[in-house]
Amino acid sequence: MPRAGLPRELYDLVVDYLHAERATLGSCALVCRAWIPASRFHLFAHISLTEHEGHVAARLNELLASPHATFASAVRSLDFYNALSPVQIRHSRTGRIQVKTLVEIVPRIAQLHHIQTLTLSDLPLGILPAFSKVKTLSLVGITAGPVLLQLATHLPKLTRLTLKRVHAIPYRASSPAACGPEVKSLQRLAIRGSSLAFLGWLAVLAPRTSTLDLGDFCPSEVAYLSEYLRKLDRPLAQLHLGLSQGADVREFAWEELVRVLGVGTRVIVCMDQPERESGVEGDEQDDEDVSILRFQFRELEKRGMLVVRR
Repeated sequence: MPRAGLPRELYDLVVDYLHAERATLGSCALVCRAWIPASRFHLFAHISLTEHEGHVAARLNELLASPHATFASAVRSLDFYNALSPVQIRHSRTGRIQVKTLVEIVPRIAQLHHIQTLTLSDLPLGILPAFSKVKTLSLVGITAGPVLLQLATHLPKLTRLTLKRVHAIPYRASSPAACGPEVKSLQRLAIRGSSLAFLGWLAVLAPRTSTLDLGDFCPSEVAYLSEYLRKLDRPLAQLHLGLSQGADVREFAWEELVRVLGVGTRVIVCMDQPERESGVEGDEQDDEDVSILRFQFRELEKRGMLVVRR
């Protein structure tokens, strides 16, 4: 036990200083009972599971099943990859090989009610209600379409949503699924390495989003973006456009985009040009691209609402 007279906060400060030293944190947890909460807070802050770690998932399930387990409240971030993929795992008692999905191996993961940051590569809808406190969600490689609308029911406190390399189901206003509850708290939406054909579904899910951050933006996506902006209840506060590498700014239908942008929307354009030898010709091309953007967004430029980065 800690010596009398030393406040618990001092021990917590020492343990907090070691937040990145997992082995040391494990030792700290064994010193005395007073050191356990701070050690556990950092040791179990983040958990990552993939379909290649079925044995780890099974062990986690066993720990969560224990009546003595007290770490669940410390887990605040979870990466859960391929939760619906089949996994071969050996039964602990019979030794027989079983085939189960990852979420079937660790069903007690639904006891982690304090998760605030969640990464998924598919949507295990059966356990999503357990993560109702999630504020930051990353979806990687999923099929993005009407299923996104179910996030409103399961993740009502969501404030940030990132989608990476998703497979897009184009939005259809005539679809029976093109309506539903909204996530009123969702403020920031980021998309990377994906077609924007599904973007209309997100306008239904979160029509009051304030910031949209698009990477790998190319000319063919302007129509999808314009449709999305028209569906929002209010104009965006910020629009970040990261142009795809080597994209020619003259090929974008900027006029179409300008027509649907709000007068108070701050536009940030990042031009990710391929590496080339420095010289007068290259510099002149860069200057021309910037000039084109400033002309197309001239009303925003006058109000200081346009930023062009190279």
